[in-house]
Amino acid sequence: MKWPTVLKIGGHQVSVVLDDLSKENLSGDFDPATNTIRINKEHTASQQEATLFHEVGHVMNAEWEENPMMHALLESWSQQMYAFLKDNNLLR
Repeated sequence: MKWPTVLKIGGHQVSVVLDDLSKENLSGDFDPATNTIRINKEHTASQQEATLFHEVGHVMNAEWEENPMMHALLESWSQQMYAFLKDNNLLR
């Protein structure tokens, strides 16, 4: 996958950065104050890509943040969507 540095999501420009999130025990996160998605640079490329899908889901559906059940659904969806796109050579 070509790694993006900026994405347009819902009419907004969102920065994407690889960062060391190990101390925070995170795969990734989204900061709505800065419109920035951070992805853990210590993870494998495939996990970084799947995490990007997950974080894009958060940007698109900010209301899910407060609902643990919806967050679990988002995690499942993002992992399965990533696998579908990768397995069918739709990412490259």
